[in-house]
Amino acid sequence: MKTLLGTAAGLMVATGAYAADLPGDAAPAAVDYVKVCDAYGAGFFYIPGSETCLKIKGRVRAGVTYTNNGGSTNNAADNVALRADAYVGFDARTASDLGTVRSYFEIETNSTNGINLSQAFIQVGYVTVGRQDEVADGDGLYGINDSTWGPGDFTAVGASVLVDNLGGGFFVGAGVYSNDDSNSRPTIWSAGSQAGLQASGIVGITGQSWGSFDVSGIYRTYDHDDNDIFGVKATANLKLIDKLSLRAWAAYTDGGHGTRLTNLAGKASDNITDLALAASYQVTDPLAVYAGVRYQMVDASTASAADDFIYGNLGVDYALAPGLNLQGEVDYGSQDDWNQFTAVTRLVRVW
Repeated sequence: MKTLLGTAAGLMVATGAYAADLPGDAAPAAVDYVKVCDAYGAGFFYIPGSETCLKIKGRVRAGVTYTNNGGSTNNAADNVALRADAYVGFDARTASDLGTVRSYFEIETNSTNGINLSQAFIQVGYVTVGRQDEVADGDGLYGINDSTWGPGDFTAVGASVLVDNLGGGFFVGAGVYSNDDSNSRPTIWSAGSQAGLQASGIVGITGQSWGSFDVSGIYRTYDHDDNDIFGVKATANLKLIDKLSLRAWAAYTDGGHGTRLTNLAGKASDNITDLALAASYQVTDPLAVYAGVRYQMVDASTASAADDFIYGNLGVDYALAPGLNLQGEVDYGSQDDWNQFTAVTRLVRVW
């Protein structure tokens, strides 16, 4: 019996081996596993079959906002609104003789504007072309309603150069962009008209034990009238003590007789001097608190002349899990007979 069983098993193995070699049988497909690419930081991986590294990142936010409007000139109704927005970004990089060749695009969606192509650019070495954040400093207060300096918090189609390896943490940059934020085909000049552009520049130092500092400026032209805008801003991000950060900035913007420039309340202005101070403290590993104040000194000569404006915010940010945060904030803005109070809470998922 043992002999018969052994002979049968041998015949089965031989038959199977022979059958596996028969002509026409497909060979097992090779598996090309995704490999980690650590040359450009965490999150990158090689696209199978290529030398290009790719990173996919994104964010989803959902929350609720309560707004209370007051004053004789604020005619908006008090309201409670639900909010949801998201973005996904694709960052592809390849080493070349010209340096790193990078392409990036980002799709953004929100509850008011639908789906937008928020960024789409190609970067080779120091040079970036396409739809991008321009180089001037757009930092504002900390928090949900970050209250930025508008001329520097600007995304448009254009070209820029940013050199960040001058030594000692020093960097310098400059760029030229469309003067509007159209993401399709913004017209910067047509026959018989002046060019409509924004030119921006920045110089600063970063990566220091005390923090960073920069000075930036913008000049925005329009294809009619003489109401061009120019502005300059100085920003300091300071590390005062462990877990405590401070941001201070001052900016001046000249808007050309109030037709192109508005303050935080939406009132027309000739020029605005901005002063802002904000602080953030990491209470525990998951919990951070922050507060900020911003004061706008306004010069206006139009019929709807703006007054000086003061704005402040106070908020908390709690990490429920890695990449998942619960945030809450209250904001208040006041200008003569206009005022507004806002309370916001939202859940944020980042990857």
